[in-house]
Amino acid sequence: MVFRRNFLAWTKYYRSSVLLNFGEPLTNLLALGFGLGAYVAKMSGVPFIQFIGPGLLAVTAMNAVTFDMTFEAYDRLNQNGIYQSMVTAPLTVGQIVAGEYLWEGVRSLLYGTIFLIVLLLLGLVRSWWALVLPLPLFVTGVLFSAPALWVAARASNHEQLFYYLTLVITPMFMFSGVFFPIGRLPGPVRDMVEITPLYHVVNLVRALILGRLRPGLIGDSLWILAYTVGLAFLPVRVLRRRLAE
Repeated sequence: MVFRRNFLAWTKYYRSSVLLNFGEPLTNLLALGFGLGAYVAKMSGVPFIQFIGPGLLAVTAMNAVTFDMTFEAYDRLNQNGIYQSMVTAPLTVGQIVAGEYLWEGVRSLLYGTIFLIVLLLLGLVRSWWALVLPLPLFVTGVLFSAPALWVAARASNHEQLFYYLTLVITPMFMFSGVFFPIGRLPGPVRDMVEITPLYHVVNLVRALILGRLRPGLIGDSLWILAYTVGLAFLPVRVLRRRLAE
């Protein structure tokens, strides 16, 4: 029910949604890949555009759900009372949250796949292992929708949503290995980056697209799954309390 409601609502504005969620990473890919890439010969043994392409795909999967979940969930809870209507349907809070996760996982899969097709058309996909990407893309959607929903449930105004985007999402975008290897970062900074979820998603996506499989990817996959399971239950209690007020 929650999934169907979100899908039907999305069909009314899907054009602008695709443009916003797909346009920015594509612009970064073209501007940095062909612009800065003209001055950076190689990055980790591959052309610069081929290095950042998989990283931007991971960012697309993250952003597609983060911005939607924070602002849409905030509005459903505080502006238009959709969540309040859902619990009288009746749906449990757990069912609402699960429906949101399912929808955001599909959004992540959709936008990530579109970006993957662009990488393929540009000749930046080097391995058949890229066919495995739908699974990590879906899981990435669930992973990043959980903290976004938690933030939305706790926020008392729109400004507080930007704290999360500015202080958490943007630093991950800049430092999680999307644009450069993290090996030369200062030790404490590198240690912090290595425990962020986006860093492990970038590692996994890049390895599958470039065909660079290695044992360390098992650790990246376990990190992603641990984060997903650990964060999935985070918003339930907060949302239940807010709906009971």
